[in-house]
Amino acid sequence: MKKMMRMAVMAAAMFVAVTTVARAQDPQQMGGRRGGGRGPNVVSLLKDSLHVSDAVAAKADSIVKASQAEMQEARQSAGDDRQAAMQKMGEIRQKQNEAIKALLTDEQKAAFDKIMEGMRGRRGGGGR
Repeated sequence: MKKMMRMAVMAAAMFVAVTTVARAQDPQQMGGRRGGGRGPNVVSLLKDSLHVSDAVAAKADSIVKASQAEMQEARQSAGDDRQAAMQKMGEIRQKQNEAIKALLTDEQKAAFDKIMEGMRGRRGGGGR
């Protein structure tokens, strides 16, 4: 009986360890991005930190998706010129942020700017 109890406890402990590791690798936890997630999802950030309405979040999601398509095109058209691609993507990101800020109240804009500045600081200044 003791042996079965030990095996059950051991199985439960292994289950907890495996699910913890699996959850730590969940793309949703990393901002919903595949490939390691480079930061929080902008729409999640708007909803969670700035408490925007679903309508604003939906508009922001459309802006982000359009920007992602533009960035993909910039990467492809730049070929081996990584510097040109990075510069173009920075311009696209700036345009994206301005479009998103147009959806926000003045108070939300200030909070958004502060959050984005913090993200740039953690990324090493943003303009690698």
